[in-house]
Amino acid sequence: MFSRKYKKQSKLKRLILKLLNVYAYNKETLNIENPNYKNQSGNLIKLNDKSFNYARGYLDLTRKIKNLDIYYRYAPKVNLWNSTDRWKRIVPDINKETLISVSLLSLKNSILNFLKNNKVKITLHLISDNSSNDFDSSILKLLNDDKIIVKRHVSKINGNRGSYLECCDQAEKAEDLIFFIEDDYLFEQDCIEELLLTFSRISSLFNEDVAMCPTDYPFYYDSLYKTSLLIGNKYKWRIVGETLLTFMISKNLFNKYKKKIRLVGEKVNEPFEKPLHEVYKEVKCIAPVNTLSYHISRTVPATTEDWLKTWNENYTTYKRYKLTSYHG
Repeated sequence: MFSRKYKKQSKLKRLILKLLNVYAYNKETLNIENPNYKNQSGNLIKLNDKSFNYARGYLDLTRKIKNLDIYYRYAPKVNLWNSTDRWKRIVPDINKETLISVSLLSLKNSILNFLKNNKVKITLHLISDNSSNDFDSSILKLLNDDKIIVKRHVSKINGNRGSYLECCDQAEKAEDLIFFIEDDYLFEQDCIEELLLTFSRISSLFNEDVAMCPTDYPFYYDSLYKTSLLIGNKYKWRIVGETLLTFMISKNLFNKYKKKIRLVGEKVNEPFEKPLHEVYKEVKCIAPVNTLSYHISRTVPATTEDWLKTWNENYTTYKRYKLTSYHG
């Protein structure tokens, strides 16, 4: 056993804490702790204020979050991975427009879930890649909500690299957090909340901004990263060395590593995201253990979670919305 030092507390302080019934006894450190917020057990993060957990105690959140700009690029006429008109990824017999709509609906629900208890300006930028006016109108109606600012942009260059560079161009106007999203990611309801609260906590802990990936990719388990496990809001997180093109980064990091970030779209790389991986050698990038989003690819999109349940919930809501819109 490692040695443990007892940190003496005054008898008066102990008595006051007990009388107020706001004390907690840490069996690991043998210290009395006094959280300011009601919390029966586990961890607590109050946005732009403090974090508390029973292992560490208080952490002042010095990294405040001002706003979030989400850049969602979508290409309804492009069938990735050489699939046909019937989408041949892991969800069978749906077309690309349905995949995009259901994915966007899951993102909308995650944003609204966060905004229920937190005040942060969130702007959702739709980066259209060779889309149609009819489809653009349909997703704008789907996303309509007073709490979310939605802006539409048309990519100046068609194709994967072109729409990615359009995201980079638009991100020049962002003020704080930048979240790039591809059009085939499904989101858990608590994704945005976990991302933002964890970003603030971990960046405050390290005293530097981190990059974030919302997905616990299966290929992470075939990689020998020099990593650490970190406590986020409700999830554990670990340091990783690679992501695909759905990732979150701060404007400060974007400005600092802009040349490498843009290289993803400006030249042919192997793998496609290689310039990002170079950035992660200098910047800590973290990913959740148990996923917050699912890449709807040809293989199982997560490690252990029930992704199909999340898909079915959002797909059912989308079908109900379509039926209501049709009759309306």
